[in-house]
Amino acid sequence: MSGKKDKRSSIIRKILEGGEVHTQIELRNELKKKGFEASQATISRTLKELGYARIPDAEGSYRLSKVKGRNEHIHLLFKLGLEDILAVGNIILIKTRPGNAQAVAGAIDRTRVDNILGTVAGDDTIIAITKDEKEAQEAIKNLKKFSA
Repeated sequence: MSGKKDKRSSIIRKILEGGEVHTQIELRNELKKKGFEASQATISRTLKELGYARIPDAEGSYRLSKVKGRNEHIHLLFKLGLEDILAVGNIILIKTRPGNAQAVAGAIDRTRVDNILGTVAGDDTIIAITKDEKEAQEAIKNLKKFSA
């Protein structure tokens, strides 16, 4: 890591630990106040490296939160944003709170939930594809583990 990148990462970590910001825009503004310019892509990459993820909160908004790994991230997303899971043949329909589907689908894809080949997300609905009906039922069992 370069010295500038190390310094920026250190400042981002301190800002987040201080609870001063909840969004990447707020984080970018705080960095600017401290003399650091950073693109949204750079901030996203740094957050990922530091183990932070954007998760929904109980009020239906989002916050940046430290997560220990992929499984913890999907667990938090499911706990706060999942409403229902239903299988129809080899397709799983997942209902989320409004605005949460893309984050949940991304977590499912990154976690590589067993038996799910891929997902497509809208605002509050996800379609997950499996090979067959039996694998859809197994995938639902796996998904429900994250919401427990």
